[in-house]
Amino acid sequence: MDKLKEYAEIIIRSGINLREGQCVRIRCGAEDYHFARILGQEAYRLGAAYVHMELLDNHLEKSRFLYQEGEQLDYIPRFLIDQARVMIDEDWASIRIDNAGEVDVLKNADSGKVSRNRRTVGKELQFFTRSLMADEHSWCIVAVPGKKWAEKVLGEGASEEDLWKVLKPILRLDKNDPNRAWEEHNKILHARCDKYNNLKFDRIRFRSEGTDLTVGLSDRSLWCGGPMPLASGRMYNANIPSEEIFTTPDWRRTEGIVRVTRPVSVREKMVVGAQFTFEKGNVVSFQADEGEDALKEFLETDPGASFLGEIALVQNDSPISNSGLIFHSILYDENASCHMALGAGYPTCLRNFKELDSVEKLKEEGCNDSQVHTDFMIGGPDTELTAYTVDGREIPLMEKGNFVL
Repeated sequence: MDKLKEYAEIIIRSGINLREGQCVRIRCGAEDYHFARILGQEAYRLGAAYVHMELLDNHLEKSRFLYQEGEQLDYIPRFLIDQARVMIDEDWASIRIDNAGEVDVLKNADSGKVSRNRRTVGKELQFFTRSLMADEHSWCIVAVPGKKWAEKVLGEGASEEDLWKVLKPILRLDKNDPNRAWEEHNKILHARCDKYNNLKFDRIRFRSEGTDLTVGLSDRSLWCGGPMPLASGRMYNANIPSEEIFTTPDWRRTEGIVRVTRPVSVREKMVVGAQFTFEKGNVVSFQADEGEDALKEFLETDPGASFLGEIALVQNDSPISNSGLIFHSILYDENASCHMALGAGYPTCLRNFKELDSVEKLKEEGCNDSQVHTDFMIGGPDTELTAYTVDGREIPLMEKGNFVL
């Protein structure tokens, strides 16, 4: 219990950075409700005005996709849209506990039905997603060990406590002062971002087995990582843990081929062994050893789904990667490897983004727009990364998967 309370305090203080009198929404799966309650109790202790809990139930959704057809899958109750508007108007903070224990529940669901429903939800709530991606409100995604997730990661018979032993050093809960440890780690991420921003990259090139990908940047692109600032100046962490620095590339300037190095959940199905070919920013061909149908449905979501919205750098020598495990949680797996996201870009990773007050202006400056945003891991121990600056210099950034700057 002490460990859970300590973890909850990190999420409330360093994650959403709760302000006095703020309301909080917490979403979780059934297996994680006990921890969600602890989070809510900690939020009240630290001054929350109101805590609202929501259960994410993949088993119930599985029944919907089994029995419903056509327009039934498009229904989204009005109160969910109204709730999102209230959360924006009242500046709620949001926490989502990754439902890692139910990651396989929808794997046999009709991918067409899942995609149709997800497109509807994405379209109706896109205003809310854009608000979060613009850092207008604090939000944080976390995960907590449970029996089902432990067995998924460590094998049959593994316990919740077995997984905690793996996660404690990753979450820095093995330190005497975990909050201070996160502060020191975030300083390193910020320093790396400052250095890269001062170098003014025009493009970066990834090379490894099966990958030769060049990603062009906008002249407004900013490297970000660790805590992000809200309009009030308060800082928050969207992911705990986080090992990445990331930026918004120019959606029109990606060229080459890339191999995905870790499984990723797409449209609630695991995609394994994916490869993409890009021309003028667009995915012109793709394949996967598993889950290719889900990948196809994803890329057809809207015109922006087949262009890049994010590129992120994570060195191979990192706590998550060094565990040698596949976590089957995008929160953890994306922080074990360099990754790219297909779909929406982050406006806050563009210089002076507030003057770009429309989707059209953001796109003109290179920020992709889409209902979706899904990360695909592309890094590994053989990754070679080179940057090319606007003044023509060639700078090595990674050798054998690790930073050299």
